[in-house]
Amino acid sequence: MATDKISTLSEFLRQSGAKYRVFDMGRRVIKLAPDEFFNFEHAKKPYPYPFKRSALFGIVFWNPEQVDNRYVWFLNFPLDEQGILIQAARDEFLVMLLDRVGECMLAADNGQRIEGALKDSPYSFKPREDRMAAFNSLVTKNLALKPSPYYADVKDYFAGETGFDKWQALGMQGIADFAARMDEIETLSLIGAIPFLPTEPFMMLTTFLENVEVELGVVEVFALRLHNELQETEPDIAQLSACLRAVSNSASKGLVTRMVKQVLEHSCSTNIELLATITGRLWHVLEQPVICKLFVEQLAKNNAGQAAFSQLLADLMFMPTMRHKVMDVLRSADRSPELSKAVGEMFGS
Repeated sequence: MATDKISTLSEFLRQSGAKYRVFDMGRRVIKLAPDEFFNFEHAKKPYPYPFKRSALFGIVFWNPEQVDNRYVWFLNFPLDEQGILIQAARDEFLVMLLDRVGECMLAADNGQRIEGALKDSPYSFKPREDRMAAFNSLVTKNLALKPSPYYADVKDYFAGETGFDKWQALGMQGIADFAARMDEIETLSLIGAIPFLPTEPFMMLTTFLENVEVELGVVEVFALRLHNELQETEPDIAQLSACLRAVSNSASKGLVTRMVKQVLEHSCSTNIELLATITGRLWHVLEQPVICKLFVEQLAKNNAGQAAFSQLLADLMFMPTMRHKVMDVLRSADRSPELSKAVGEMFGS
């Protein structure tokens, strides 16, 4: 079958008559704008959220005449050194796809060919459980569909109506739905609840809040919790990381920046878990030269050694906006001896 008519996955889906949405599944679960996906597929711009030099994304698509019958593919495409899609991989994937389902995909007698199209494909992957829950919640929210049956109980729980010690029966999907629908709830009750949450529901909530824009009042309560934790003799690293994750996608840039700076100025910030949280979720804060320098200096002193320094720094430099900012820090005349040594080992000099 000729492939010259179809050069991208989105063209394939449109020609099949499908409607679709695309969500990044690497850094966090977040909807990709149509122009972002277009520029990525046509190798015009770097993938906006590269993860381990790959573009990981989920596509949900459906026949407009059968809206309740949706299909999902999770794809992993390699990127070149500039973060651009390697077109040979895209072309190989399309040849396989056309061979397995044909150009009129949605005209299949049943969905078995569609669901099995990616079987054994090197370009498919299975997200971990929490990412899948976040994806499902954002898809239903984006398509104006009802949340899962677990949502109502979770909503009551975070409103303080059932007792904060009664968290064991809460469903992960319900917590994901709750986070995805933050714009639909009265956040005052949540703000009041956060300081009293047991560790398990607190951690689960922050895992899903990283995928949405939380409002200022919610950011403030996490900022206070982070500040208080930093006053402890031995701050709880997991708690600090959770607070940072929860606010990482907020529009309250000033307060979020202050939180990151507070952490980086504390001696505990040499912990690799905290540093990985910042590169993985809060890289945009590092676009500020002062914060970037502080981060790289702490990374050079991290508690996991040279390999961790090289890995996280390479990951950060792969972000479209970060390479030149990191290089400015590495070339700085006043860099510390620790940073000079780590850079020398990373680049082999």
